[in-house]
Amino acid sequence: MKYFSYIALLTIILSSSALALTNELKVAIFLEPPYVDLVDNKLVGENIDIINLLASSIKLTPVFLRCPPVRCLAMIKNGQADMLLGLSKLPSREKDLIFLNPPYLLQHQPLSFFTLKENNISITHFNDLESLLVGTLRGAAYFPLFDNNKTIKKVELTSREQLVNMLLKARIDTFLEREESVLPLLSTKEDKDKITIAEYQYNKPINSYIVLSKHSTAKVYADQLSQVLAKAMADGTIKKIRQENQKKYAKKSLE
Repeated sequence: MKYFSYIALLTIILSSSALALTNELKVAIFLEPPYVDLVDNKLVGENIDIINLLASSIKLTPVFLRCPPVRCLAMIKNGQADMLLGLSKLPSREKDLIFLNPPYLLQHQPLSFFTLKENNISITHFNDLESLLVGTLRGAAYFPLFDNNKTIKKVELTSREQLVNMLLKARIDTFLEREESVLPLLSTKEDKDKITIAEYQYNKPINSYIVLSKHSTAKVYADQLSQVLAKAMADGTIKKIRQENQKKYAKKSLE
């Protein structure tokens, strides 16, 4: 028993030493305004500020690895990245990921279904989806009723930009996403006027988590980072970060 305890302690020490040598925390990140945006060739947004807060608490420098969502998920699962933000907790993901507690965001924005106005597609009930071709993000989890449905025809794509483009070209009938993540991708008024939001929405709040890879040396910081996150949630630090970024984003939207 003492032997195994010694091995576990040695593993933690070596892992911490390896991170100390590189002084880096590799964070997989994808553009998702207003949470992460690229302004003047610089990553900004509330997720970036939260990452900087957590990284500084363990005296590491965040290194941002930009990737499409599906690639980010693969990188965090295999240990190419140390950290990722914005995942829902699923049993299948816990094999490779450590979910920091508490969740850093309770997502209240509903998941909406976007369609082309000219197609006059009506989605008022979940069953209306069964006759449609629905675009999804590869590897994403939406809500159980949709995720577990085997009769809806789904097309997996690698980015939100692809979802928007496929809809505008009428290659899919609809896709689901939060409005705040889609509107920044509609660069012209003409594109915005072409798309409408269906009546049916999924509006149950969903917890979003920060995760560490179980295959990364950064996993030794899981408990410490959870404590820092819990304190930042309790003392209002996260709320202040969110409010400041919302003001910046609202101002940018008016420009």
